[in-house]
Amino acid sequence: MRRLFKHFILQGQGLRSHTEGGAAVEFAILGTVLILLVGGIMDFGHAWYIKQVITNASREGARYGIAFSVDATAMRIPPSNLSPSIEDYVVNNYISQTSLASLNPIVTVTGAGYDTGLKGQPLQVTVSVTKSWFIMGNFISNLPTNLVATTVMLCE
Repeated sequence: MRRLFKHFILQGQGLRSHTEGGAAVEFAILGTVLILLVGGIMDFGHAWYIKQVITNASREGARYGIAFSVDATAMRIPPSNLSPSIEDYVVNNYISQTSLASLNPIVTVTGAGYDTGLKGQPLQVTVSVTKSWFIMGNFISNLPTNLVATTVMLCE
């Protein structure tokens, strides 16, 4: 036993000689975790971007709808009769200029001010899209897939 001990110590063939693949195993484990972390950050960043775009789109749609508009006879045009419609205005000017057009956005306009256009009546514009989670959806099953932004403004 003593001779075997001297052989390993003197020859430098202790435990160190059996660790040639250790770095590769460590890299495989930590590399996987790192890739998942970076992918998750990108996935949540994409969701944040989508939320910002649809929030701005709903705000601009509501602002377009509440602005006081008159026709040739100086009669007030209610938001439901605007041309282009609020839905088309939002999709054409805010959604189609981004990569969200492929997410099939749904724009709905409601509120008492939508049909009447009377001053002080609320107009609500809601924009919703369905987000597909590229990486995190495989690991977390109940992530929200329907992102919604709603803006309510009063007619001027």
